[in-house]
Amino acid sequence: MKTKIVSFGDSFIFGSELANNSNGHRAWPGLIATELGVDYETCAIPGCGNEAITQQILTYFGNNPADNVLAVVNWTWGARWDFYLAVVEKWITLGLTCVPSKLTDYVSENEAERIINFYKDYPGNSTLWDKFRTLQTMYTTQQFLKQQDVTVIQTYMDPELWDQNWHAPDYIKTMQHLVKDPMQTFEGKTFLDWSYHNRFAVTEVGLHPLEQAHAAAKELWQDQYAQALKV
Repeated sequence: MKTKIVSFGDSFIFGSELANNSNGHRAWPGLIATELGVDYETCAIPGCGNEAITQQILTYFGNNPADNVLAVVNWTWGARWDFYLAVVEKWITLGLTCVPSKLTDYVSENEAERIINFYKDYPGNSTLWDKFRTLQTMYTTQQFLKQQDVTVIQTYMDPELWDQNWHAPDYIKTMQHLVKDPMQTFEGKTFLDWSYHNRFAVTEVGLHPLEQAHAAAKELWQDQYAQALKV
């Protein structure tokens, strides 16, 4: 029997904008952990990219045993880029909504604009680059989890990663085939799309599903989590 659920991902699995959720326990994995009477911890970082999610997983299982844990991973959008600012020795995340003011705590305004423009002109302007980098990141992590014999349930936010009509040469299709099989969905949708489909409340700015969506997700996943935990 496993005694703990640990979640990895961004704001959607952390439960950003949920009331009284400072430790992530109000998001659906935390609700399930409470219902099943097991411990819960989230390593999710709101606003992060997929490389950061990989870092969360490698860090946790590099320092903690895997035999008592169910890992729950919700991968984010491929257009998010985790970017290392060597001058301040800090990882930041660049994305489609990133603006210079998000970086000015670390670099000058001119340097922040230069970084944002680089992202918009190059990595943020290439779906092919996004797909290849993201699929490699996911594959590396899946192999690590398999090697460490971690029980894991994986979902994702970005259905474009699996599109084979655009930006999908043979090497992308090969990676898609390698990565997609373990992925699961919210009844065929991402968490956000499933929330919209079911008309659950979603915040206008952050696009975060709120309490009703997380409560429904708890009901959707609870039996599978219980089977994985063997409780």
